[in-house]
Amino acid sequence: MPIINPDTSNMIDMGAIDSGTYTGTIRSIEFQTSKAGNPMIVPSIDIEVDGKVKTRKTWLVITGEGAYNFDQLLRCCGFSDIADAFKDPSVTNKPEFDTDDLIGCQVNVVINQSEYNGTLRDQISSFLPA
Repeated sequence: MPIINPDTSNMIDMGAIDSGTYTGTIRSIEFQTSKAGNPMIVPSIDIEVDGKVKTRKTWLVITGEGAYNFDQLLRCCGFSDIADAFKDPSVTNKPEFDTDDLIGCQVNVVINQSEYNGTLRDQISSFLPA
């Protein structure tokens, strides 16, 4: 039998967060491409729940009809002007945006619960200004 030396001190609590609105801070952002080939960002957000911090990710499409939550996140973080430019169809040369500017932003995160294969799960459904 093998002898192991585990260390779970940095383990992330993945227990479902109750539905509600919580304060969150954007910790990091990754850029990815969806299976359909659409660009998206994946923010990791530290959410304060009952005095503890739980980290959750959300997948946000940044172009097209499904970009509502990205627009919402920009506005909640104080980037309404750039969100307006992205949304305005008359702006043909859309501005660039450095996603690092979102890191450290505090937002209110709306969490919803659902059941998946008999297990409660949570997901970020929207953002509100902090």
